[in-house]
Amino acid sequence: MGGNNLSVPLDHAKKTGVLSLQNKKLDKFPEDILDLRRNLRTLDVSNNRIEELPDDIGVMQMLRTFKIDDNKLGELPKPIGNLGKLEALHLSGNPLMDWPTAIHRCNNLKHLDLSRCRISEIPDSISSLKKLDYICLSNNRIYTIPQGMCDLKVVEIDLNSNDIAVIPAGLVKNQSLRVLRLDNNSITCPGIPDEILSSSSISTLSLEGNPLDLRKFREMDGYDKYMERYAATKRKCD
Repeated sequence: MGGNNLSVPLDHAKKTGVLSLQNKKLDKFPEDILDLRRNLRTLDVSNNRIEELPDDIGVMQMLRTFKIDDNKLGELPKPIGNLGKLEALHLSGNPLMDWPTAIHRCNNLKHLDLSRCRISEIPDSISSLKKLDYICLSNNRIYTIPQGMCDLKVVEIDLNSNDIAVIPAGLVKNQSLRVLRLDNNSITCPGIPDEILSSSSISTLSLEGNPLDLRKFREMDGYDKYMERYAATKRKCD
C-alpha cells in the first residue's frame, strides 16, 4: 500500500463516516476499509494506483459517495451493484474501456462520472438508473447516444470531447433535461433535430468546437424557441 500508515484516517472515519485516502500511493484497495461497513458514508481513494476492487465491496451498505478517480481500474466487480444507498460514483480517469453494467443495479445513483475512461459505447440498459440527475461522459470515444439515455430523467448530460455526430430526437421525451454539453464532437446542422430546439426542455445546448455552420444553425426551425429558454435561464441566474 505504498508504505502508508492508514490507522489515523481509519480511526477518524469510524467517528465521522468519511474516509479520504487521496494521493496515498495505494496499489491495492485497503481491506481494512471493509471493517467500516456499518457507518462509512463517503469514501475517496482517488489518485492512487488501485487496479481492482474486492468482490467484498458490496458489503459497504451505508456508502453514499464513492470516489475512485484516476486509478488503474480495468473493470468493476459485479458486487458493486449491491451498494443500494450509493448516490454518487466518480470513476473518471480509469482505463475501463467497457461500460460497467454492474452499476445499473445501484438504484439510488444520482451522480455518475465516467469521463476519461476510454469508453466507446453506452448500453441501452443505462435506462435502469431511474434516479440519475447528472452524468458526465466527457473525453471518451462515444459515437452515438442510445435510446436508453433518452429514457432517463437526468437533468444534465456532459458528452464533451467525443465523436458524436447526431443528437437523437428521442431526448425530447426527457422533460427533465436542462443542460446538454456536446462541445468538441462531430455535429453539423443535419445532426440536430428541429424538435431538440423547438420542443425539448433543454435550455443550455453547448456545441462549441463542432463543425457547425452557425448561420444555418440560427436559421433552423425552433432556434428562436430554444433561445427563449436559454434567455429565461440566464435571467434566473443573474
